Amino acid sequence: MTDLSDKEIDEICAGYRQSAAMVRFLRGMGLTVRRKPNGRPLVNRAHYDAVMGCSHSAMGHVPDSQPAWGVH
Repeated sequence: MTDLSDKEIDEICAGYRQSAAMVRFLRGMGLTVRRKPNGRPLVNRAHYDAVMGCSHSAMGHVPDSQPAWGVH
């Protein structure tokens, strides 16, 4: 897959239901967001990984937007 799935976008944008709000949220994360014909956001997977500095989506994991506090 070259783009994030709708499910992945929904997980990243948890709490947002409207496509326009999702697009604003994703752009606020520093992502380049295109739009599908139905208005839903479209984000390139490689760009997402590069901006987020990880390859979590390749492992089927979308990172939390909350910090991981604790001792490791």
